[in-house]
Amino acid sequence: MFISRKFAPDLGHVRCSIPEEDAPAWAAGVTYPLNARVVRDHRIYQSAIPDNLGLDPLVEDQSVVAARWVFDRYTNAFACFDGVLSNATVAFEEPDAEVPWLDPSFGIDPASAPIILDMPGLSGVDTLILFGVRASSARLICMDLNDKVLLDRTSNISGRQVGNWWEWFFGPFSAYSDKFIALDIPGPTRRILIALQGGQVRLGEIFLGTSFPIGAAQVGSTEGRSISGSRYSFNDYGSLTLAKGPTRVEMDYRVVASKALWDQIKPELDRNSGSLVAAIGSTTRASSVQFGILGPVKWGEDLPDEYEYSFTITGVA
Repeated sequence: MFISRKFAPDLGHVRCSIPEEDAPAWAAGVTYPLNARVVRDHRIYQSAIPDNLGLDPLVEDQSVVAARWVFDRYTNAFACFDGVLSNATVAFEEPDAEVPWLDPSFGIDPASAPIILDMPGLSGVDTLILFGVRASSARLICMDLNDKVLLDRTSNISGRQVGNWWEWFFGPFSAYSDKFIALDIPGPTRRILIALQGGQVRLGEIFLGTSFPIGAAQVGSTEGRSISGSRYSFNDYGSLTLAKGPTRVEMDYRVVASKALWDQIKPELDRNSGSLVAAIGSTTRASSVQFGILGPVKWGEDLPDEYEYSFTITGVA
């Protein structure tokens, strides 16, 4: 089993084939009225004051009530980088016939690939997973610092196709009905290009990370559950009312590691607790590949040669 730390690319260098038309780009010399919406660094902000002039939305402290620019969300083109699976990048309209920055030598037709992402400036990334993806196929191209192609792979995203039980349980997969996984990103990779093909294409989250082994996931012990935030309560007048809340999803993993490995990974798990990670329980089980917040580690029996422990991923994909 593996845990992958999330790598956040510099969005200032990332390019997307979907135009950012959610709102006008912020300009320092423009006076914005109350509730005006602007795009700044691929994020949408709304003005909380009238006569908003010369205030950069990026430097506003979003933790205070008096923020003059209030962060709303990422633009549609870059929503797949915001860490929230439900905020997806969606190809609403017909794709552009031309994408000026796309190298024609790749042979990618923008008319049939509504979402194309170009991510340069990478380092140390060995894992790429697409969560909440709806497309007919995904093409992954990895390049080095000189744009030499190191890996070029196309996978169908239409459910897992197998011919027998042996293949189902022991054959690794690269794509499932809503996921695409690549655990073999070449070490020298500095640039990754993703092209999603099909109709009504969408991408919930693109996860780039560095994976480290944490032991062997116990077969049949991975368990998921949905926890509703809705509650019944009595109001001030004695009437029973339903307070609706969001539903969160959790996934439990039970793992066995050698004593030597446990001594190495315990500090790493502690450092990443509370962070967004990807958990890869098994490359033959699509349901064991999840994305969310790493919860606290619970360790059980300290055996002579191995260590048994468990952890929870909250808000899973």
